[in-house]
Amino acid sequence: MKVSHYELLFMKICLINNLYRPYSRGGAEVVVENIIFGLKKQGHDVFLITLGRKDELENFEGLKIYRIKPTNISSFIDINSRPVWLRLFWHPLDVFNFSSYLKVKKILQQEKPEIIMTHNLKGIGFLIPKLIAKLNIKHVHTAHDVQLARPSGLIIYGQEKPFLIIDKVYEKICRWLFGSPAVFVSPSEWLLKYYKVRGFFYFSQKAVLKNPVVKPQSAQELPQAHRYGDKVIFSYIGQLEASKGILFLIETLKKLPTQNWELKIVGQGSIEQKLKQATDNDDRFKFYGYIKHSALAQIYHQTDLIVVPSFCYENSPSVIYESLSMGVPVIASDIGGIPELVKDNYNGFTFEPGNEKNLAEVLSYFLKHHEVIADLKKNTQPSSPGLDIDNYIKKLIGLLI
Repeated sequence: MKVSHYELLFMKICLINNLYRPYSRGGAEVVVENIIFGLKKQGHDVFLITLGRKDELENFEGLKIYRIKPTNISSFIDINSRPVWLRLFWHPLDVFNFSSYLKVKKILQQEKPEIIMTHNLKGIGFLIPKLIAKLNIKHVHTAHDVQLARPSGLIIYGQEKPFLIIDKVYEKICRWLFGSPAVFVSPSEWLLKYYKVRGFFYFSQKAVLKNPVVKPQSAQELPQAHRYGDKVIFSYIGQLEASKGILFLIETLKKLPTQNWELKIVGQGSIEQKLKQATDNDDRFKFYGYIKHSALAQIYHQTDLIVVPSFCYENSPSVIYESLSMGVPVIASDIGGIPELVKDNYNGFTFEPGNEKNLAEVLSYFLKHHEVIADLKKNTQPSSPGLDIDNYIKKLIGLLI
């Protein structure tokens, strides 16, 4: 049955994602925040279920947030700082977390949403899709990585094969638990194919929706940077983790024969101190730590090229969407869904993951040919793959009609 646009204006929608500020870790949290903003802007009644240090209800800028603390040997909020052996016990307890199931069930029975949009459920538990099906609520699941096939959520370049039988068993269990939501959304063709060939979401309606873009605040008030006669400003914005290739980028830059560059490093993570040691007494490297999304405009407008040097298979990195929408070309690993966003000699350039010689050649080329950066800038916004938030929400809701 068709649902009128008028009726859609007043739907009650629940979003479930493992992290939400102040516990933001990556691009998925930015996407969820943008979706919440877009849904509320269009008049929907929205609430969020996410993780917290304790069970509590809070109101953040007009958004009702239910924070839950499932029973486990550690919270997902802190899991990156826990030893590997402890995570081996944590994962099975997380997949079948019945305490989380009961907490979420109580909230959903109380709120009675018409639609539930799930994103990253690791840390909340993979029983949630079964719960949603049992409550007979329309379910939209958006994937952000390969966490339903790999417990770590990571596939490292050159290490694509599953880890013995463990990953295969884990994948089979996740496929059964998630079943077939009404709609499965992937931000990239690559990730959609990844799950499709593994038999996930067999009966779901499937769609590729590029991530929505909400420019950092004050973006229109800042002048674009044009300093090519002096030095080239590179920026890295993301998690400071080994899989993201930031140490690889630093070591490659240090070996370049030309010195007319600077690297701004924005983010936080487990290898932050290691990175600072690797750049000690070298003022070409500038560390900014964590910066709120609303304050990132200043970084983008001081940047000539964003670098995304990932070793892991990326789905559809938010930093690339934002960078292109802000008029900044991108140098990125040719891996996962990145080639769908970055086109060589058009809005940026790609290189083989982990190939130091290849990356050095790309970086050196831009250092010697500053004028090329200006040419690439002209193509960034026209090629920006992200949908503006209003069109994204319109397409997302349209999948449910």
